[in-house]
Amino acid sequence: MQAIFNFPLAQPLPGGSAAPMPWAQGNGPRAPLQVAMGQLKAGGRTDQLQALLGSCVGIGLIWKKRGRCAMAHCLLPECAQMSDEFGARYVNQAVPSLLRLIGATPDDCADIEVVLAGGATMLNSCSSRLQIGQQNAEAARKHLRKFGLNVVYCRVGGKCGRTLTIDCATCTYSVQEIVATATNHARTIHA
Repeated sequence: MQAIFNFPLAQPLPGGSAAPMPWAQGNGPRAPLQVAMGQLKAGGRTDQLQALLGSCVGIGLIWKKRGRCAMAHCLLPECAQMSDEFGARYVNQAVPSLLRLIGATPDDCADIEVVLAGGATMLNSCSSRLQIGQQNAEAARKHLRKFGLNVVYCRVGGKCGRTLTIDCATCTYSVQEIVATATNHARTIHA
């Protein structure tokens, strides 16, 4: 499991002066930070967090009051042995890990907005055991409720992939569906 903190630190340049911070360089917007499978990331004030989701579920926390945002890219619904471990491979470990990552206590949960996306059925299988996307979505709802977290936007299920993006500068989010057309080219539908 990998947790990535993306709060930039100024590094001294030769001669003792501090390096300019990325947002002070005027280079325009930075590329989104990709949150890969099993990862947790917290973004700095100028960052965007992004996950490409199929049957995996993306859980985004937006804490406007404190200006903190984080995202988890969960691969599987639950693993009892991992529930106390810091990580994001399983939904049941990701929810408390995200709260720890942004420094939230149980009293703060009412102020935190949650965006939930992914959980698609990517395999055409009749077996309910292989409906991992649906199981991930159900586990996410269950564990978010357990912590009293408010889901402000939820787009799960279906048969298409999605991209979840959180803009940490504005505390906003977007979910884009990735749909294959008849000619098998991908197109994006903006939420």
